[in-house]
Amino acid sequence: MGSEPTIAITGATLWGNRGAEAMLVTTIGQVRARRPDARIILFSYFPRRDRALVRDSRITVIGARPKDLVLRTFPFAVLIWLAGLLRLRWPDRLLPHPARALRRCDALLDVSGISFADGREKFLPFNILLIWPAMLLGVPVIKLAQALGPFKNPLTRLSARLFLPRCRRIYARGAVTAEHLRDLRLPASKWEQAADIAFLYQPEYSLTAENEDRVDALAAKLAGLRAAGQTIIGLIPSSLVHNKTAEEGGDYPGVFARLVRDLGGPDVHFVVVPNATRQGSESSANNDLPAIAALRERLARDLPGALGVTVDVVDYDLNTAGSRRLFARCDAVLTSRFHAMISALALGVPPVVIGWSHKYAEVLAEFGIERFAVDFADPLADIPALVRALLDERAALSAQIAAALKPAQASAATQFTSLDALLT
Repeated sequence: MGSEPTIAITGATLWGNRGAEAMLVTTIGQVRARRPDARIILFSYFPRRDRALVRDSRITVIGARPKDLVLRTFPFAVLIWLAGLLRLRWPDRLLPHPARALRRCDALLDVSGISFADGREKFLPFNILLIWPAMLLGVPVIKLAQALGPFKNPLTRLSARLFLPRCRRIYARGAVTAEHLRDLRLPASKWEQAADIAFLYQPEYSLTAENEDRVDALAAKLAGLRAAGQTIIGLIPSSLVHNKTAEEGGDYPGVFARLVRDLGGPDVHFVVVPNATRQGSESSANNDLPAIAALRERLARDLPGALGVTVDVVDYDLNTAGSRRLFARCDAVLTSRFHAMISALALGVPPVVIGWSHKYAEVLAEFGIERFAVDFADPLADIPALVRALLDERAALSAQIAAALKPAQASAATQFTSLDALLT
């Protein structure tokens, strides 16, 4: 590779899912540690908002919404591929910007949190279109650490068998995903297991500035309460789990409200923090603010007087740098967001997780605390009892997390060292 390598990143955005933001900015930071001159092309499904947020002139944001992929990227990648079969080169001037930019990239890094998984069949076309155009253009595709599988559904299995072997490298984010890839009989030379990218996150990687004054004030308040001897518990709901629970007739806001009621007292303070925000949007996709609004309503109804006194609520756009500042002031967190769990672990804060996929427990298992992960649909789950147990064992659990953190970070770093061959 010559001067100024160009690296494409897909499967993540800055706005919206802030776990995706953590993976995205960490990937950029790690690439630049190896090649400070690298140009980054972010294929984003929130291109307009990401362009407004990004503060770096060497990052180009290009639309990767489904309509962009279907109309402006994939068909032209096919035309370029067909022209190549005839030993012809399709002129750049006849290409729309997304296809032209992708054609010039030296590698495509897919940082999707989960892809090609049973139960998510409606996302398979999107999973495919994020990587297939690059493959047609001869751009190496690397799937950085993510959950994949299971592949029992015939459509999921067929899609995975067609496209995963064509990736240059795949990183399985945990032992369960690794087993799914073995079950798929993917060649061992194609993949390896690695910890989540966000274990390598550093605040200086942040590319946005969002509500920093409000975060400063709340972080100072929490620090003061903790210094005064109060226990701080972070609550991180998920609109995805909120909706899944509602579909099954469950009461997701009630889970958090009961925890506040059962564990609340003069020595306990709660802070509700989103890990996916699209302030100003009513959509719950990649946006936990609607779930937080529902929780606020429940708390106002069941525990009048708690809001602003024993419970603080963040209901505005918050990037990873901001959320981690708040998590760092917590003694424990109850979360349904995967990357809020990663942030807590990276900060040495023990988490209890209400999840919906194998992706949570497979990571917690590497820290020896998988017993603190429960399925959202488990009717026997006693969340207050789990949080009490976690608080009782907090010192030992924090030490256990700290001991496992360095191996997790070393594991996460391996996927970036494999980029060296592409970046030289």
